[in-house]
Amino acid sequence: MTGYYPIVGRKDTNAIFDRLAIEELQSKQPRQFTLFIIAYLAIQQRPLQEGIFASIGLKDPAGSFDAIAGIHGRPFTEWLGDQRPPAEQVTDFSHNDKKDTLPVPSRFGGYCNHGAVSFPPWHRPYVLLIEQSIGNIAKELAAQIESVNPGEKGLWTPAAEQLRFPQVFVSIASPRSPGLPPVLKEDTVKIQLLKDKPLVDVPNPLSYYPYFNGVVPGDFKDTTYTYGTSYFAQWKRTYRYADSTPTPPGSNVAALDAAFKEAVPGLRAKVVRLFTFHDNEDPAKTWDEFSNHRMQSKGPNDDYIHGSLEGVHDTVHSLVGGNGHMSDPDYAAFDPIFFLHHSNVDRLFALWEWCYSKYWMIPTYDDDGEAHAFTQELGTYHQVYNEAVTPEGDLAPFRNGEGTYWTSDQAHFLDPTSPNFYAKYYSYPNFQGIKVEQPATEAQRLKGRADVAKFYGYNPHQSVTGTHPSFLVPKLPLSIPNGFNVIPNYRPFVVQVQLREHAYGRAYNFHLTYKTALGAEKHVGSVSVFSRVDTSPCEGCAARRSAGSIVLGIIPITDSIVEEILRAAPANIVGAVATGIFSAATAVATGNFGGILGHIKGSLKGSLVDYAGQHLAAAEGGDGAAAVPQSGLASAKVTPVEISLASHAVASHPVHPIRILDVQNHGSIFSNGWAATHQDSRRR
Repeated sequence: MTGYYPIVGRKDTNAIFDRLAIEELQSKQPRQFTLFIIAYLAIQQRPLQEGIFASIGLKDPAGSFDAIAGIHGRPFTEWLGDQRPPAEQVTDFSHNDKKDTLPVPSRFGGYCNHGAVSFPPWHRPYVLLIEQSIGNIAKELAAQIESVNPGEKGLWTPAAEQLRFPQVFVSIASPRSPGLPPVLKEDTVKIQLLKDKPLVDVPNPLSYYPYFNGVVPGDFKDTTYTYGTSYFAQWKRTYRYADSTPTPPGSNVAALDAAFKEAVPGLRAKVVRLFTFHDNEDPAKTWDEFSNHRMQSKGPNDDYIHGSLEGVHDTVHSLVGGNGHMSDPDYAAFDPIFFLHHSNVDRLFALWEWCYSKYWMIPTYDDDGEAHAFTQELGTYHQVYNEAVTPEGDLAPFRNGEGTYWTSDQAHFLDPTSPNFYAKYYSYPNFQGIKVEQPATEAQRLKGRADVAKFYGYNPHQSVTGTHPSFLVPKLPLSIPNGFNVIPNYRPFVVQVQLREHAYGRAYNFHLTYKTALGAEKHVGSVSVFSRVDTSPCEGCAARRSAGSIVLGIIPITDSIVEEILRAAPANIVGAVATGIFSAATAVATGNFGGILGHIKGSLKGSLVDYAGQHLAAAEGGDGAAAVPQSGLASAKVTPVEISLASHAVASHPVHPIRILDVQNHGSIFSNGWAATHQDSRRR
């Protein structure tokens, strides 16, 4: 076919180069960074400097920032790079659907691939698309610089060939993260145009995006809540944590940094859990749990202690956006940081598929002996209703070099030696000895999993001798694999969360806090519901809303938090402590495990908070909490389906990664009801 924009990445270079962290690109690769900044300005169609850059421009409107960002949500129109013939635009017609029978039927329902096993692979060609668009401009720009400046010959062209779309990594890698790096927040940025010349200030295309010619896309809608309004239809640029006014002075960077600083430890704890899956698990259910926040194969009584990549992704959207664009799926991709965030999500996906090369999407999962297809209420005219999601299924609207749609199988793997490999021309820097584009033995993959876990702070042996309280654990028969030894008197805790995706008709968070011995309230972690507003044209979201879809998530309670919680527990629960500091070396393991569970629950507090910071509902943990009076209860339509405490044993091995054993769910934390702290929690 003709008339499409093939997504082939940096095929023009015929080589694989790394997607660097944005901080490293800026500090260590000044020419690549300059090319990236100017090219990003170009696809955003922002005014460039006079002179040699004046002629740099888009060769295809499908590669503009407006067009690329619009794929993710609004404006709900078909992407310019995938103009389909009429015969292909009727596959989902239904006489029972109003969008097909109204006088002017709305034939387009979006490209939503959230809450499905296709979430990681669908976003891979999406980032490839913007990488390709920027690379094409960088290549032209490098040629112009070298032609006008003979002294720069041979310096810029290699930089353009090596340039790949950067990612945000360092910002969340450190447990003491101060927030996003300045290059993602400041409105101007310095670049080096020529060697031995002063740096030049240019508009920063990573901080915000001013709509082309100041014209906001026509179907952008203000979102008004009781607390205020997100003025998406009136804001002439993108914002993060904006004032509730049509003309805010800018993003609230202080609020953004404060949110990041508080959340990073919990975010790291979530990332590490993604690398604690075992060998020889059910492939379908393992991929389902890792890939997305709905986990279709999980029943109401099934445990999910590893969390999902999409869950980590959702949390970052919330942290970056506040009441701004990144927090709403309809507008998120217009914030330029969206693609750096998704490049890092893809980095985690690449690490995971390297570590777990045998786990991948399969068409069905088993439920009590019956095979069920993974499905997705896609809602676009590319798919029929409730169509099965398979490895060979289309990742519309992204077409490959052959003119067919990318498939999940094609998106899988960055290692060229992998079965059915489809070239992508990028990789990621060496991380803990892992190069994701290189083949590995099973022993190397096992070591890689262990090393990634340790990097993100998960080291049970160290915890047992340092921060985790030692207490008596009920002796239960465990099936321990050969060569493994259970770490005695050690059980990490995880909170399992089930939230109603469309409880409030907008995105919101569940925040978990705990009370210290001194009465202070501290953050444990969050689960974010990254949902569109009820009025969004997204057909997939509308179908999930009608079905009452549930978002699943986890919040690990880190060992240091467990220690702090149990410091306040009575001695008859945790045992006598000689020094007042709980650790394996000082705690006397005579405690009551049931009492310990009760004390942990009683120390926890939950709250539902929307992305603008409006508190909606609250609950006190533990059986001893006062029951919420009937008059103050939050509506059953918004209260969490379940929030429970789980724990597990840990077994270690001299070579292999740790093994999680004996997962136990200890029941609901907030059994005495949720109090409505906002009228929106009563009336829905």
